[in-house]
Amino acid sequence: MGKVFNPKDIVRQKKIIDEAVRNLSPGIGDLMKETLESWKGEESEKRLVRLLGEEQTRQILKKVKFESD
Repeated sequence: MGKVFNPKDIVRQKKIIDEAVRNLSPGIGDLMKETLESWKGEESEKRLVRLLGEEQTRQILKKVKFESD
C-alpha cells in the first residue's frame, strides 16, 4: 500500500518550497519549484546541482527536508 498524504501536508510542503526558493531569480526559482514539487530522487537532485551548484542545493534540500524512500 502506498503512502497516504493529508491535504494539509501538501499545502505545508508547498509553503516550505516557496520559502526555500524565494531569494532566487524568478526563472531559476520557477525551475527549482517545478523540480521540488515533482521530486524524483537522485535525478532531481542532479538537476538542482546543475542549476545552483552543490552548496546551494544542499542548503535548499535541508530546508525542504526531503527524505529518501
